[in-house]
Amino acid sequence: MTTKIVAVVPVFGAPDDLAETVAALGTQVDEVILVDDGSHTAATIVYGPRVEVISLESNSGIATALNVAIERAGERGASHVITLDQDSRLADGHVRRLLGLLDSADPDGAPIAAAVPGIVGGAAVLLGADGEPFDPIQSGQLIPIGVFDALGGFEAELFIDAVDSEFTIRARQAGYRFVVDETLEMAHALGEAVPLSFLGRPLVVFGKPRHVLYHSPWRTYYMVRNSVWLSRRYGRGDRAWMRRRNRKMTEMIIGGSLLAPDRITQIQAVRAGWRDGRRGILGPISDDLRRRFRRRV
Repeated sequence: MTTKIVAVVPVFGAPDDLAETVAALGTQVDEVILVDDGSHTAATIVYGPRVEVISLESNSGIATALNVAIERAGERGASHVITLDQDSRLADGHVRRLLGLLDSADPDGAPIAAAVPGIVGGAAVLLGADGEPFDPIQSGQLIPIGVFDALGGFEAELFIDAVDSEFTIRARQAGYRFVVDETLEMAHALGEAVPLSFLGRPLVVFGKPRHVLYHSPWRTYYMVRNSVWLSRRYGRGDRAWMRRRNRKMTEMIIGGSLLAPDRITQIQAVRAGWRDGRRGILGPISDDLRRRFRRRV
């Protein structure tokens, strides 16, 4: 099968430098497919050749946008896709190095779901006891197109958050592996860093200003809701993996919520996410909850 690599990029509120990002991608892949997830901003930008823009009528979530792009990539003869967020920036040779990892895999071993970069947004990807990447984000992954034929696409009902985790645990439980290039770095925004303060002064520990990653209350809602749902759906199949993910997620949510300037609304978002996750309520956040959070913020 001829190697043809297509970059798939969900877009919501196209950034000013999107054309430059796409142009840089074009030096590493054969084609780029952008899916504008209801913001109607990507199609107004002029791109170079080998770029297709698909516009969704309404905001359907990152999983749906990815699935639409992946399906289109398959129709265009892709052998692999690289999934990317609109704010991710690839290092030179990113695709080439990950493709080399996939090509060098033991053909008699377990099938590989994806090859991933080892450093994202300046942070090293966590590894499991087996040396595999523990819970890699979807951005920057190089995935053989046949993996989606075997496993299906991303879980659309999650809308946003834990979409990559759900794919990872589903692939693991189906016997697939993930491989990592531990020295390959990808620029990516992991959240808004809000400086911490103590007694009105910036908090400095060991000479470094300390920050907490801030997310909006509705994003906190998705993080909690989808993590609860994920645990109930897959936890029994891989208890150690799920315990570790839940511990990391709890640390991030507690830090981001209790230390945020809108901590009361954040706590309410945590409670609502916990409730809906246990009830199996998925899809986009309800208009009522979004209005309540917006008023309080």
